Parts: sequence; structure tokens; C-alpha cells
Amino acid sequence: MSNSPIKIGLALGGGGARGLAHVGVLRVLAREGIEIHAITGASFGSIIGAMYACEPDVGSLLSRLHEALDSELFKKARRNFVRHEFEEERHLGIISSFKKFLKRQIFYSVALRMRQLVSLEEFTSIIDTLVPEALVENTKIPFACVATDISHGAEIVLADGDLRQAVYGSSAIPGVFPPINYRGRYLVDGGWSNRVPISPARQLGADLVIAVDISETFEEEPVENLNNGLELVIRANAVTGRLLSETQLTDADVIVRPDVGHLHWAAFDQAELCIRQGSAAMEAALPQLRDALSASTNPKSGGLLRRLVGKPKGNPAP
Repeated sequence: MSNSPIKIGLALGGGGARGLAHVGVLRVLAREGIEIHAITGASFGSIIGAMYACEPDVGSLLSRLHEALDSELFKKARRNFVRHEFEEERHLGIISSFKKFLKRQIFYSVALRMRQLVSLEEFTSIIDTLVPEALVENTKIPFACVATDISHGAEIVLADGDLRQAVYGSSAIPGVFPPINYRGRYLVDGGWSNRVPISPARQLGADLVIAVDISETFEEEPVENLNNGLELVIRANAVTGRLLSETQLTDADVIVRPDVGHLHWAAFDQAELCIRQGSAAMEAALPQLRDALSASTNPKSGGLLRRLVGKPKGNPAP
């Protein structure tokens, strides 16, 4: 497939630690000799995408990731109490439930009093250990990432300029990392406007786009579990994000959904699991990808096939 005249784009979605599944996807594509002609990313997808676009070598990428995850700088920046609060079961008995209640209230209290949980210096230093100093337009594989203008609410596609600055803006999770002032705009996590940047991949010249969706599993939430106004707002935002994501994903040719949606965005200790799930999902996608490539070169097929790949938990995308 490496000699295919079709230009293949890879759109890597956001999802924090779940984004490590992108490494598994890249590993299978490289093993199969499937050439990627354009990469786009949102949030953690922008970090993995930028790393691979600069140096298309999965082994090197893995080595740098492991080194960063094991560093004292990264460990200092982690906020394990967020992950632990997420992973506790809802029905744990009165003592455990009370502990969970206290954790939740402490987190809300901190989040309401502080602009971010990780300083600008910590945030940028972590990304600098992963992403090389370069210009976006000079990467070996054409690359772009998306960010969200927190002032105007616009999706910003960053396809030129300082690569690290672009990734800072795309990865700045609101409330956890500070907004990034870049070219006069205050940028936050690109996943808030485009969870899996498919359209930007086409803008880079991709004829066929593989979208890797690592969104949190969307499950039914009984109203009685939403105990206050803030939790209702958070739930409403999750519903909005899901609907936006489903609409955007209809533009993909192949959708790969690694089984990582049950993991919290801060579960970096699950790196190996995420990578394995990414590989498994891309393995399952190979027949559909071959069909899509075949359809795209066959004028009688009516164009590219839209394929849904993987076995997502929760509600499937249309």
C-alpha cells in the first residue's frame, strides 16, 4: 500500500492519556508499510502527531514518551487525585461514598479558586521534552493541529509557525493548564472545538482520512446522580461535546476507536494498555482501510467508503 496514489491523512483525537493509543495505531500502519501523507491532531493527539511528523519512527517516539513519563518533571505535574476520583465506583458504601464526596468538593473548590492546576512553566517544559524545536511547515510529514480561541470561541487551525507554541495551544486543557497567548489569541485545548481534526487533514491534501477517536465513553447518566448545578452543567457540556464529535466524524473515511474510553485522561500509568488497544483497533481496521483505498481508486464505486471501525463502548457514532 505504500505505493498508493491516494494521499492518506491521519487525524489524531484528543483525550489526554488515552492518546497513547495513537502510538499503537502508528505502529501498525508503519508495520504494514502504509505511508501517511498528512497528520493532524487535537490536544494529546497534537503532541503525538507533532512528534511523529518530525521523526516518523515509532521506536524513537516510544523511547521519548517513556523517558518523559518517567521524569520527575512529569510526575510532579500529575494530579492523581483527579484520576482517583474518576475511577472510584459510584456505589461503594457509606464510608467510601463520603470520601468520594469530599474529594469531589475539594477538586471543585480548587478549580474555582485557581486558574489552572499546572503552571505555565511546568506545562511547556513537559511538551518541550517531547516536541522538538521546529517550524510547523518544516516537519517531515505535513502537520497541523487545532486549538480553540477561548475569547471568540473559534476553531484555530495551526499549520505554520512555531511548532511547540502550536502544540501548547492545542493541548492546554482548561482549568488544568493555562491558556496560551499565541499571535494575539488566547488558545486552549483544540478538542473543545474539534475533537478529531478531519477537515484540517483534507486541507493538507489528504484524499482519505483515518480518524482515531479516543473520546471518553459516553454512558447514560441517571438524573438522580447529578446532585448540584455544577454537575448538571458538566453533564450538559459532555452531551454537547458528544453531538459535535459525532457530526464531525461523519467526514472521516475510516474511524478507528481504540477501547480506551473507560480510562481517565490522567491515567498515564496505563500507557501500555492504551498502546495495545490502539494496535488492536488499527489491526481490526486494516480490511476496511484496504476497501476504502480500493474504492477511492475505482470510479465505479462512487467515491470513498465511509467505514466505522472498532467496538466502542456506549453509543456508537452514526
